[in-house]
Amino acid sequence: MQISLNDFHWFGFTNQRADLTKEIECYNLNQCPLINGKQTSLEIAIKELKLILRDFSVHFDGLCCDHQSQSSLIDLAEKSRSSINHCEHEEINSFYSAYQRYGGSIVSFNEIKKRSDLIIFVGKFDEYFLERFIEKINWKNTKKKEAMYNLGNSNPSVIETNIKIKDIDFTLNLLLDLFRDKSTSKKLRSLKEKIIYSKYPVIVINPNNGFIITQKIFRIVDHINKKFKKIRMFRVSGSNNSSGFVNNCVIKTGFPGSVSFNDWGVSYNPLQYNAENLKNLKNTQIYVSNLNSEPRIVKFKQNIFVGHPNIKKKKDFRIFIPVKTPGIDSSGLILRSDGVGLFKLEKKIDSDYIELNQLIQKLRNYD
Repeated sequence: MQISLNDFHWFGFTNQRADLTKEIECYNLNQCPLINGKQTSLEIAIKELKLILRDFSVHFDGLCCDHQSQSSLIDLAEKSRSSINHCEHEEINSFYSAYQRYGGSIVSFNEIKKRSDLIIFVGKFDEYFLERFIEKINWKNTKKKEAMYNLGNSNPSVIETNIKIKDIDFTLNLLLDLFRDKSTSKKLRSLKEKIIYSKYPVIVINPNNGFIITQKIFRIVDHINKKFKKIRMFRVSGSNNSSGFVNNCVIKTGFPGSVSFNDWGVSYNPLQYNAENLKNLKNTQIYVSNLNSEPRIVKFKQNIFVGHPNIKKKKDFRIFIPVKTPGIDSSGLILRSDGVGLFKLEKKIDSDYIELNQLIQKLRNYD
């Protein structure tokens, strides 16, 4: 995923612009469709893919694309009675399963920046994300030092006050101990005072830390909110336009992804309808990704890739079809991680590739 687009998903753009200069300079304009590693025409590749949709039960994955294309792909999955999921399905499932059960006050980055007087990072975070977070929040050094705490099993250098705990489960218990007069260390007593006197405390969570950890954080925050003090949460998520996928799935099916269509309707099962599980149950996967040229793909027996022309090892796919990329040679919309902010990726250059949504419309006529 382009770094600048991830910035939008996490924080939003203050000037509503994404700098894709580097991506445009490296963009490959000379790729053509492949079947079994051999060059072919777009018409033949589409015809071959239509036969697969007609004759095989397939799984759609990736879905790292613009909002309209995601919507069309869900429609195609419904018509072909296929399963469909997103490459960030683990993060989606970890967050929404906990959020639906316990609820919570989820805030935007802009709310944190303008209103929060205390930020507590709980769990494990990528160092790059923390650097970008602190850069984007643009607080004075004194406030950053006094109002940012990290509770986890690492000591990120960009945060002044780190409370390192080896066991993440113990870290979660500390959140409750802060309100039970059981904390003894100087750092914890200091943090407790900050929480008590804070007017707008926020806990930053990363659903990619796992299903169990996310459930525990939500459960403990729910307990604190009911018994002691209101604490808000900010989630690190939304990469690869996963929020757009959730939005489209909820509108069309009522579920936040991980669905499978059949003759009786649609079923939802995040533990079953994912590539890791379905690779042993289905023969064919159609992986779609034109916003990310380096996706992590779980391979099936037969693999088809539709997306970014810069992807490596193109000849390993049964069928490879390059398509236009929003923000480079086509336009498109993506969503911020909170599902509220909408950003338009504008076309910068011309290419001979087909637009993804146009390709999907052609594939729908496979009878």
